[in-house]
Amino acid sequence: MQNKRRVLVLALALAMGAAMSQLTACDGARESLATAIKPASAADVASAMRAQITQGKFAEAGAQGVAFLNDKQDAAGVVAWETAKASAQAGKADDAVRFAELAIKGGAISGVDLMAEPLLEPVRTDLRLVALAAGGAEGAAVARTQASVPADAEATIDASGVKARAGDVSVELPQ
Repeated sequence: MQNKRRVLVLALALAMGAAMSQLTACDGARESLATAIKPASAADVASAMRAQITQGKFAEAGAQGVAFLNDKQDAAGVVAWETAKASAQAGKADDAVRFAELAIKGGAISGVDLMAEPLLEPVRTDLRLVALAAGGAEGAAVARTQASVPADAEATIDASGVKARAGDVSVELPQ
């Protein structure tokens, strides 16, 4: 009888050990599932986009930003800012300017940040970007309503900094 009892206790202990390992596996699966379905925050998406931009994956980063912005709010403008940089590098000037405007509206950047960002080099002389840097969102709205580029528009980037002028709007950022 004593032997049967020991065997039963041993079998019960083994069964509990096996059940515990199964519960631990369930906890891991539950945690993985929660991570997969949890909505990403704007900060998480912006961080992932920065990593892609660093790797030169501009089109992928831009697509990720656009997908996020189509589905969610980016009140602080952090995803819009990363999307603007990725778009500029991917050769999408219209998107770069549009998302830069959202980044300024959200407070993620200022006009100085906009003109100083090296990744925006491909669109730095775009009049809409210059107007946005000079006058914020209101300046961009004015630039969008202009039917043509003023004949006296110009922009230079040299050792002294960035200088841009379009109509009565001018921006000068020292190096």
